[in-house]
Amino acid sequence: MNHPNSAIPESAKPSWWLRYENWQAKSHEKFLRRWGTRFPRLRNRRSARRLVITLILSWILVFVCSIAAFFTMWFVVPFLVLISLVFLPALYVLRAITLNVSDAPAAALDEIQLSTRNAARSLAFTVLWVGMFIPYLLLIAISRGSDTVDGQVIYGTGMLLIVLVVAATSIPICIVGWWLSDPDPEDYAVYDPPQYSQVPPHETTNATNTGGLDQ
Repeated sequence: MNHPNSAIPESAKPSWWLRYENWQAKSHEKFLRRWGTRFPRLRNRRSARRLVITLILSWILVFVCSIAAFFTMWFVVPFLVLISLVFLPALYVLRAITLNVSDAPAAALDEIQLSTRNAARSLAFTVLWVGMFIPYLLLIAISRGSDTVDGQVIYGTGMLLIVLVVAATSIPICIVGWWLSDPDPEDYAVYDPPQYSQVPPHETTNATNTGGLDQ
């Protein structure tokens, strides 16, 4: 029987692809066991949007560094600092508070999560193939009328390609994080036991006995 959320029939999947899907499912489960309950105070829309903004701002700075790669090799220092200290930490925290919906295998998601993930990935794919024209057109413009292209320009183009691909692949998690729902108050509801009278048992007994004598 074919999985309803898989584009490839089970009978057509090679063994290596099945092993890859099993590895992907195990990786997702391992990630949730490790990070699924972390950062409880950030699991709301306001905090998630702040993380998304942080991720976008860091990507813009990384993009500027990739432009600087056309002119100097010193771009590597701020590039690595931004990636290791800002971009990747914000990315992993977003993955944790969104339960890794954007990267999870289809079989691990419900219908709403799956439709959200697919729509976000579709948008990311559109941004990716459009964005790829930027470095290609840049190379065409630079090489026009010249028999040789400077190695620094080729290096900068390669860095620009990497940055654009990373940015496009980050779009799904940004969309999921931006529209993250606030936690349901019922999830934090505390059982409130019924309130009983604080009259001591002997006073209750005396009152009952007195009432009986008065009658």
